[in-house]
Amino acid sequence: MSAAALRTLFWLAGRAPWTLAVLRPLAIRLVPRLAPAVRRNTLANGRRITADAVPASFPREVVGSFYDFVRDIGAAKLESAEQLRAKVVTVEGEPAYLATRAAHTGAVLITAHMGSFEVGLAALRNVEEKVHVVFKRDEFDGFESMRRGVRQTLGVHEAAIDDGWATLIGLRDALRDNGVVVMQGDRAMPGQKSAVVPFLYGHLRIPLGPLKLALAAGCPVVPVFTVREAPGKFRVCLEPAIDPAAPNAIEQVATAIERFVRRYPTQWLVLHPAFVEDETPCPK
Repeated sequence: MSAAALRTLFWLAGRAPWTLAVLRPLAIRLVPRLAPAVRRNTLANGRRITADAVPASFPREVVGSFYDFVRDIGAAKLESAEQLRAKVVTVEGEPAYLATRAAHTGAVLITAHMGSFEVGLAALRNVEEKVHVVFKRDEFDGFESMRRGVRQTLGVHEAAIDDGWATLIGLRDALRDNGVVVMQGDRAMPGQKSAVVPFLYGHLRIPLGPLKLALAAGCPVVPVFTVREAPGKFRVCLEPAIDPAAPNAIEQVATAIERFVRRYPTQWLVLHPAFVEDETPCPK
């Protein structure tokens, strides 16, 4: 999607989110047609996910999930924490998660760009007092403002990775104080240390930061995902804890993410080439 289109989308979501429901059918049909890169990239991702013929509707469905995600952020800015938590219809794996947290060691929660991240945070605040979210400041101020407002409503602490070592040291201390830190694990940012691991029918770059942070703090890593069950209804899935010192810890992280991408491919909010095999090589 072009920068102008994204700015318009974020502007409408922040000021008149109800209009996005009206425009949705038109938007999800036009974007794949008017943005060839989006169509090309989502089809390439679909082939790596399924290793089979990708339905012609796949780009529209992925764009629709991204569109719904932005619309949810805009609507959430006007909602209370209780209203956001009410959107969670099921939390899977909570007993095992609470058993893990009984050790009071803190935990790094690793997730993916899927479903509704902020609704997942609302559910997490039901059982966690100190939640820190690692994020990279977005180039679009409209989106950044909406996201910041929702997290303030939820009482979640933001930690901008752009700020470097000071942020990482603060996160390590928060974990040692039995807090939890939520980080994305399905996309390595430029310059970020990562490992290339097998993922479905290709390879994915998984950032090493979450595992290194967990090792430094002496705490486990817990994969967590929020998936859309129906309009305005979500399921939060807490996966078994991973020991960051395990020799195959990064592969375990990839496997957890892979399982949900396979089950919910059109909810994976990735409009760029996600797999290493489809990356555009840097000019020499």
